[in-house]
Amino acid sequence: MGMFIPKSSAEKHRRLVVEEALLRERFPFLHSRISGDSLRSRGRIRPTECSPEYRVEVNYRPWDSPAVRILEPKIEPETRLHFYRNGTLCLYDWREQPWETKWHLADTIVPWTAEWLVFYEIYLLTGRWLGKSALHGEATKAAKPLANDDEVKERTE
Repeated sequence: MGMFIPKSSAEKHRRLVVEEALLRERFPFLHSRISGDSLRSRGRIRPTECSPEYRVEVNYRPWDSPAVRILEPKIEPETRLHFYRNGTLCLYDWREQPWETKWHLADTIVPWTAEWLVFYEIYLLTGRWLGKSALHGEATKAAKPLANDDEVKERTE
């Protein structure tokens, strides 16, 4: 099965319009804006009734991996909390499962961000990351399911 490669900037723009429409329909609390060849969405997510609100930002360029940041409250990036070095959230292991061109932000990135925030709050209470994890070093050759923090710790000890 061949990979679809966009042939024009019009195709990229159509993709951005579709993504913006899906986000507006499913997550009206996100405010999205298309600028050039990228989409930026910002809004506040409260992952549980007892949670504070988190102001998040999703940046997306068609056919590239989206980047998600927590804007408020300030969370210091650290590997144990599943951040990349550039301060964006680690929501999936892109080495084992690269971003799929057929995926939509509304189906993946926004729900995964809310889930990440739930695991972050559990981490604040317990000091342990209980969500699925990936080693942040060399990628492994065989695809493996993401593990929780204890399984990653066992592999690295």
